[in-house]
Amino acid sequence: MKPLEINENVPLADLTTFKVGGPARYLAQVENEDNLLKAISFAKSANLPTLALGSGSNVLISDAGFNGLAIMNRIQGIEFSATNDSALVSAGAGVDWDYLVNFCTEKNWQGIECLSGIPGTVGAAPVQNIGAYGQSAEEVITGVRAIDSTNSASAEFNKEHCGFGYRKSIFNTEASGHYVITRVSFSLAVNRKPYAEHRDIINFLKNTQNPSLHAVRDAVLSIRKAKGLVISNDSDSFMSAGSFFKNPLVENSLFMKIKEDIEKNGGCENWAWPQSDGSMKISAACIIQTAGFGKGYIYGKAGISPKHSLCIINRGGATASELAAFAELIQKEVWARFTIRLEPEVRFIGFR
Repeated sequence: MKPLEINENVPLADLTTFKVGGPARYLAQVENEDNLLKAISFAKSANLPTLALGSGSNVLISDAGFNGLAIMNRIQGIEFSATNDSALVSAGAGVDWDYLVNFCTEKNWQGIECLSGIPGTVGAAPVQNIGAYGQSAEEVITGVRAIDSTNSASAEFNKEHCGFGYRKSIFNTEASGHYVITRVSFSLAVNRKPYAEHRDIINFLKNTQNPSLHAVRDAVLSIRKAKGLVISNDSDSFMSAGSFFKNPLVENSLFMKIKEDIEKNGGCENWAWPQSDGSMKISAACIIQTAGFGKGYIYGKAGISPKHSLCIINRGGATASELAAFAELIQKEVWARFTIRLEPEVRFIGFR
């Protein structure tokens, strides 16, 4: 077993997709629960806060950095069992998320094909309750294993205990920072048709009859690449955290006012979706664009992606403060125009 190494004053910028942020006072890379427990013990003995990081794809770390112990979660391993109808999959929190999606697609296990191309690790899936193109993690997650950073006790959460909601769970709300996830379990369907009900996927596959899981996965990757939302060497990606804000939920009365404004200003395509409780989920990208922040908008060394108006980018040399200030400006302008408070998907680390 590789011994735990704890390094001091480690720059975090290159460990995030925004490529900004100051150093961590200490950093440890853990590859198993034993080393994770040792890292937590070190933090407790030094009275330091901890920060669990996967691929750094959903965080904005301040220029001052993190005055505690950053834990790079690299716990690997995929275990599974399958029948003719279902497959149970357990993956280490440090496994690359898209690697897991491809692994399951190759085995013809259905349930996460529309989540292809989402950056991050398996451990982030339940935290954010990741979702895209009509699928979400909560639909397939059956359990989460974690270590309590306050007392080093192991904890097991079933789906109900996770408190899933739109882009949220107990792990990013009431228990934020309390647990370090080590494994996530999923239940997938075997030999079931892929989910291909989202408008973008339907349009992409309109000439394909009975698309396979592979076809839907490839379609999702192509759609995301066209929006600049895939981080890879063979696509036009940007220094960003992907979608910066959540799509807001609004009451129908407010929606009608917003609808009138947006239609007067050219409108947006496929920008609002009715919810079962009578509210409307609306496209954050649409209202950001209508509020004056279109694709390619420049704010110093920060800006909006030229491919997607929901994506704040580091254009090169931006500071974390500059990115945060730009996000705040967008929030203020959207509130002034629509009385909607945009809620970030991105976690702010080290900011007041």
